[in-house]
Amino acid sequence: MPGWYGRRRCIKGALAQNCREKGNSMTCETHRLVVPPRGVCLLRPFEAAQSRGYLKISLERAGADARDYLFPAGSGLSFFLSAGNTAVTVSVAPGEAALERAGWSKAAFARLRRRFTSLKRGVLHFDGVETFPAGPKQHYKTYCKHVRLARRFQMPPDGKIMRDHPELITGWPVGATSAPVVSTAPSPRVAVALHLYYADLWPEIETLLKRWSLPFTLFLTLTRENPELANQVTAAFPGSVIRIVENSGRDVRPFLLLLEDGAFDAFDIVCKIHGKKSLSHGRVPIFGDIWRRAAFLDLIATDRQVHKIVKLFQDDPEIGIVGPSRFHVVSNSTAPRDLLGKNRPLAQAIAARMGSPIRDDAFDFFEGTMFWARPRALEPLRRLRLTEMFKTADAGRGDGAVEHALERLFNHATRTAGFRAEEVTGETG
Repeated sequence: MPGWYGRRRCIKGALAQNCREKGNSMTCETHRLVVPPRGVCLLRPFEAAQSRGYLKISLERAGADARDYLFPAGSGLSFFLSAGNTAVTVSVAPGEAALERAGWSKAAFARLRRRFTSLKRGVLHFDGVETFPAGPKQHYKTYCKHVRLARRFQMPPDGKIMRDHPELITGWPVGATSAPVVSTAPSPRVAVALHLYYADLWPEIETLLKRWSLPFTLFLTLTRENPELANQVTAAFPGSVIRIVENSGRDVRPFLLLLEDGAFDAFDIVCKIHGKKSLSHGRVPIFGDIWRRAAFLDLIATDRQVHKIVKLFQDDPEIGIVGPSRFHVVSNSTAPRDLLGKNRPLAQAIAARMGSPIRDDAFDFFEGTMFWARPRALEPLRRLRLTEMFKTADAGRGDGAVEHALERLFNHATRTAGFRAEEVTGETG
């Protein structure tokens, strides 16, 4: 099997031959072309689509209606599209991308894709058309990595969830509402703890919170003064509490500060969310957006979902924390996994201070640290006054930092307090 150098020469040679080859039914540099059975074309997203992180492609087979798909467009990448046993017409909006014909050399490379482990992880399937990335090594490796992670968290770009919930890619229309739920049950006292490092995400979160018919008090933590945002928040949700915190501990330390200061003592349930983008470590921005919106879909996106979660707490007093099922990572005796990694020494030390050592054969947490919880269920963490462990110099650290150890301990603290964890999904169907 050729190494990366050989693969790169193959790609470069294929691209160079692209517009020299004749006798193919496909047209070079177009936004619409017909790919013959088992044929291959190349899709090159333009800068606007790459910056946005996705583009819409339309696939049409003979005798069938065209179907639209939202396709993740990683920066610096082109994509091979390989047809199946029937011809398919591929279309993109003008100015979004170019479709180029592929001759024998590019087609041959495309058909070798399954021999390359790194490329297999990036293969997507849209209506019988296979796609996979081509370009600089680090770019396609990053893309493939995040396709693999998206599959792991049950939200593949080519899966049912994206067809049912395109807002995970495009975002929710600002100001759009959802049908309110009529409930005769008494409303619990609800707090929403939102940490917002990226202020530009406020319109998305405001849109979702305004869908709720359930009364709540918003606690917003920011890392810097922002009078304009503060005015928008208080105008949308009167009575909101806004607090400026130092940029340390990501979203975990600000939540613990509120918990330790007794901000949630007057409430029955608190919903913890934050404005996640995942822009660091070479991540593809669109995947960070998808992960944030998938968590929102499960926890806060509709009035019906909010009432469903609240009812879980009301019907079962043993439930202490509720989080997204797709981000619920579990290790047990039948499926052992190392969920602590570099966070093990610190997580074990904190658990020991709680008086409840970690059992490796039964451990779980909600990755991403978004959930609903009873404040009483988090009392074991509150008593430790852990915010004193954070240091400003540690801001942005990866595994091994205090916030990453604590992310893995919210469920553990809940069980230590005598409650249990529950998972939910907001997917339709």
